[in-house]
Amino acid sequence: MAHVRFLAIALVLVAAACAGPTAATTTTATAQENREPTSVTVSNQGGTLEGHTPIGFAGTGTGLFIGDNLNPSFPEGDGVQTYMTFALPDNLTVGNATLASNVLSTNGTPFEDLVSLLVEPVIYEAFGPQLFDLAATGPATACRLTNETSVVCDVTSIVSDAVDQERSVVQFRLRFERIADNDGQPDLAQFFRSDVNTNEPGLFELTITNGS
Repeated sequence: MAHVRFLAIALVLVAAACAGPTAATTTTATAQENREPTSVTVSNQGGTLEGHTPIGFAGTGTGLFIGDNLNPSFPEGDGVQTYMTFALPDNLTVGNATLASNVLSTNGTPFEDLVSLLVEPVIYEAFGPQLFDLAATGPATACRLTNETSVVCDVTSIVSDAVDQERSVVQFRLRFERIADNDGQPDLAQFFRSDVNTNEPGLFELTITNGS
């Protein structure tokens, strides 16, 4: 009889060893899956909150231009910069944020002659000529040209600051590191689909990955 009891105990131990994951293991795996970061993408608003201004004097225009010698009458040695606005979703915890566009077109050689394309944080209520010398609210960050029509910028700290300040929007200014190269020729980064002089939503996308 003792022999039979020993055999029964051994069979139970073998069955337990060969069984699948316990309920606790499954719960842990599910919790890990639920902690995977999620992303949200929002487009630039377009319209009246966006456009370009000269860098050295008051003025505005429609279209997202960055560079120098915008037109034949533009002052030599001055440049243009672009302003953009994005709505921020509620309840964000920012792990990573990138600003990107795949509708870049160049006129001249801006990325060679004007050095790095920079993005910096700004805050404004209305777009207009008064923004030409608006002070940035934080340091500028260099963007990266990924191919002939695409550019990407790390804006994690800018978006994190906007979320921490409980702002409903985040706003950026794009400009080149060098204002102009004084050669009398246009060097422009232009972002558009069909009409270079329009402010369209979706020319830039802001992708935010939630942090833990």
